[in-house]
Amino acid sequence: MTKNRLYTIILDYKGGTYIGQNHADSAKEALARWLSGIEDQELARWKITRDELLEIVSSDGPVPLRDCTNVWCTSGSTKGGLVLINVIATDQSTDDR
Repeated sequence: MTKNRLYTIILDYKGGTYIGQNHADSAKEALARWLSGIEDQELARWKITRDELLEIVSSDGPVPLRDCTNVWCTSGSTKGGLVLINVIATDQSTDDR
């Protein structure tokens, strides 16, 4: 496990795609940091509660995707529909092309 990697978190919910990034020591920690850093106004705009996301994130945790390197997924459902969260360990170098 690489310490303090950059992770990209991608949430797909109700036709919207929401992307965040943070540094963490694991995909699970990255999800926890991402969730704690989401502002209440954002959650209201997305029409999902922190408790709903917390239940999804803590139920199974991120599962590594088969045949992919450094990619995890977790999912669940709410009253509003399916929640899909992907976590990707991200290369921090920039591509200026």
